[in-house]
Amino acid sequence: MPRLQVAPNIDIFYREDDFTDPWVKRPTLLLQHGNGRSGEFWYRWIPYLSRHFKIIRADMRGVGQSSPVHDTERDISIEHCVADLVQLIEHVSDGPIYYCGESMGGILGLALASAHPEWVKALILVATPVYISDTMKQRYAMGHGSRLDAMKKMGIKNWVRETSVLTRFAPHSDPKLIDWYVDEFAKGKPEVLVRYSELVNAANASAFLPQIQCPTLAIMPSNGQITDADQEALIQTHIQNVRIQHIPSPYHMIHLTHVQACTDEVLHFLGTMENTSFKG
Repeated sequence: MPRLQVAPNIDIFYREDDFTDPWVKRPTLLLQHGNGRSGEFWYRWIPYLSRHFKIIRADMRGVGQSSPVHDTERDISIEHCVADLVQLIEHVSDGPIYYCGESMGGILGLALASAHPEWVKALILVATPVYISDTMKQRYAMGHGSRLDAMKKMGIKNWVRETSVLTRFAPHSDPKLIDWYVDEFAKGKPEVLVRYSELVNAANASAFLPQIQCPTLAIMPSNGQITDADQEALIQTHIQNVRIQHIPSPYHMIHLTHVQACTDEVLHFLGTMENTSFKG
């Protein structure tokens, strides 16, 4: 399985899904997961996209099948994650790529496109917050002092399940999907998951928005609890070339629950970039 060393004693794992015709050079699309997840969480998108693009799914450092990180304070930061993405793009592509990130993965995409515009041909944000509102911080604290306190006191698995039925999945969602989500999330080392949650809790991507020059598509839940109207207004106002499309759900995990609707938007958007028509 492909691995890339990004720092001494740290390597990241990535998957390549490519079912394009071998005689046609197709563009690269990098799918970046959000907080506490891994490249596995994109599995439902692969049948729709891999016929048209070389798909790269990377696990952030310390999660999924990437190598363990022992000093989370020193070795996990937004800057580290962006630097890892630059190294990965240089490794898998000979030019700029299309980037699609969900939630925290979208925040990393904003940082990447802001600092390294030469590597991002177009940017897709899926349920990506600009910041975590005070209301959401309080809800994720689950009656404890903070989200981090709740994760430590409740245990990762219990915290993820409780917050998943609160904000990530609609009440009618398949219980087996939620079980799978919770089990996969909880595979991460607690100290790593807490560190990434700490970064998300403190993140504010507002400064990146005016620096984004590439065409951008934001696929957002309608009436999103985490990606609320104020944040959408920031994205609409401050990203120069952006289009916002809504998925009819107030819940956060639209990339898992509304797969065809999301991938149809991606294919339409990237089809305009490639001057062609992609079909899922």
